[in-house]
Amino acid sequence: MKQTESKKLKSYLKSTLLITLSLLLFNCSNDDGNENTPSQSKSKLLAIDGMGSDLKIVEVNPDRGLSISTFLDFEPMQASVDFDFTYFNTTNQLFIRRNVYENGIGPQIIKVNIDTREEITISSENYSTIIAGNGKLFGFERIVDNTELKSINLVEIDPENASKMSTIEIFEAIESAPSNDKTGISGILYSYDTNELLIPRRTSFVSNAIDQLIKINANSGTKKTVNINHYESITVGRNGRIFAVKRTYDPNLGEFTFYGIVEVNINNGQEIEILKEFDNLNSFSDSEIIYLSETNEVLVDIGTLYKINVNTKTESILDNSSGFYSYRSINIY
Repeated sequence: MKQTESKKLKSYLKSTLLITLSLLLFNCSNDDGNENTPSQSKSKLLAIDGMGSDLKIVEVNPDRGLSISTFLDFEPMQASVDFDFTYFNTTNQLFIRRNVYENGIGPQIIKVNIDTREEITISSENYSTIIAGNGKLFGFERIVDNTELKSINLVEIDPENASKMSTIEIFEAIESAPSNDKTGISGILYSYDTNELLIPRRTSFVSNAIDQLIKINANSGTKKTVNINHYESITVGRNGRIFAVKRTYDPNLGEFTFYGIVEVNINNGQEIEILKEFDNLNSFSDSEIIYLSETNEVLVDIGTLYKINVNTKTESILDNSSGFYSYRSINIY
């Protein structure tokens, strides 16, 4: 009897110890406030260096703003490098879209291995943007009739040969839209935590600002549209969090009354809080915001490179004396 009770006690203590250790490990993995998961990504901060046909992609130190190394050095040729740098996780490659004007070559996608820098270049259809998400490649296809833009279609692309596989969603031209922005669609984001494509859209064209966010599941294609405030630029963070650059114009005063970075609820479009308010309301226009997954920070280029932790609100200013432009963050997961 005593032996049986002793065995039960030992079994109970062993189970309690295992549960305690498991809880400790779980708490330790989340004690930095970044909500880490096993799929926590690493970040690379990249930028374009150079002008004209003499361009290269450099990796930038996210703490100092200075170049670490040249990631990719393009051969001199007449080509536009459209800054869609998207990470294709199943092959550990960076996909880069460009259009070559020499010898009738046309649109291409350059695939670069993140570790070895091995390059593969494939011919492409003329997509206006591309983005990868969990082993799939997506892009925007412009449908034009007699020089008039009829729609922008979200399509799935074959990552091997860049051919169109299927059409997922059609965004038709808006009757009241300006001639240079007929559909209100220009960019696309991917949230690997929620496996969603996030498409910012302008429909009211108030100050040409984004007022809708369209969420599309990358596997099922199910769609939800969320009405949001008018923002200049949006980026997606971890666990479905989104952040935006906001500028508020008061027509009665004839001036801007707010310029800063806010967090927005991805499910209902409501603002959660202000992360940063800039002092000079008229300092810069078309400012872009990007997200550094590894450190849980947003980076905004408003003439000065601001970096802000989205949890602690601590901020720093990066050195941009090197003259880089079109910064992008690649989250490797």
